Amino acid sequence: MTNNADHIGSLPVAPMALGTMYFGTTLTQPQAWECLDTAAALGATFWDTSNNYAFWAGGTGDESESVLGEWFASRGAHARDQIVLASKVGARPLAGHSDLDHVAGLSAPAIREQVTASLLRLRTDRLDVLYAHVDDQSVAFEETLGAFADLVEEGLVREVAASNLTAKRLAEALTVTTSHPYRALQQRFTYLQPAATADTAPQVVLDDATELIAETAGITLVGYSPLLSGAYTRKDRPLPSEYDTPANTVRLERLREVTKSSEMDAGQVVLAWMKQRPRAVIPIVGVSSPSQVRSAWSAVTTDIPAALMSILGQ
Repeated sequence: MTNNADHIGSLPVAPMALGTMYFGTTLTQPQAWECLDTAAALGATFWDTSNNYAFWAGGTGDESESVLGEWFASRGAHARDQIVLASKVGARPLAGHSDLDHVAGLSAPAIREQVTASLLRLRTDRLDVLYAHVDDQSVAFEETLGAFADLVEEGLVREVAASNLTAKRLAEALTVTTSHPYRALQQRFTYLQPAATADTAPQVVLDDATELIAETAGITLVGYSPLLSGAYTRKDRPLPSEYDTPANTVRLERLREVTKSSEMDAGQVVLAWMKQRPRAVIPIVGVSSPSQVRSAWSAVTTDIPAALMSILGQ
């Protein structure tokens, strides 16, 4: 089987996911709602949030889900039905903590408690996609996937997915016998590749070995941080140090060459490339304005000519 970037399991999804990480913290509710209204009007209806966004930006972890829930409540049931809504559990800090060393985790009781709270904040009766946010090696995959399957059988979740799993751990998860296996995998991914020695923990970068396992299992790939916080297009946003490699110097020159031959900026080319590469990766694009929503949507709905894709390489 091959991964199908137009679906997650049985769910049709848009060619990008709208990232809502800072909704309600660095982005006010009115600003966030402008982005949501724009996305809904365009058809960018795959929305990505989590139950810990964005505790590190002065929040509690409630904020992003709460802003989305208020939008759904204000726009009505019809609006909710148009959206493929994804959230995550496992990496929410425990009460009294504000770090990723003390989190709720992925035990069956913790999953149930977290999903119940997320549904209340989101003002909805189901999650379309539920991710296990980080790898919890203290809990067996059988327990985590069993709890996820129970939620699907109860109609509270439609498809289940994982995030930040190494190739080895993904392969282990796929050995579990379950009626509802992981249908998507969300990893850190962009056009440039970090140095092999880079430590990105707890984030896990999508690598070739993981891609191959996902492709074989029919798992849809989703990539976060595709634009490196604006580093492709903004002079005030230097590349993170882990991307400062000779190989990336070559790839950046290729990117500049393709950008000059297209009507897109470098960031848009990266998003389009992700969707057109042989193993497509759905980009999660964090936005803070309607213009950014429109720019990202234009990119993922524009085809790069084959000759230019060849220049970019895999």
